[in-house]
Amino acid sequence: FDSFNQDDICLMMNHINSYTRANLGDKSPYEVFADLYGNEPLRRLGAELIPSDEVTLRPSLLKR
Repeated sequence: FDSFNQDDICLMMNHINSYTRANLGDKSPYEVFADLYGNEPLRRLGAELIPSDEVTLRPSLLKR
């Protein structure tokens, strides 16, 4: 993990948390959290919802 900076980690987590899951009623963890607690905590954390057709869960996301 030494080769990754905070921006890399945030990008990766935004993509992971924007991926919809069947066990969440076809919602993403981001959407479920926003439904429960609102968007303000997510904004403060710097979390962003990635459009579903742009989510990347492959190592190529962090290739430089």
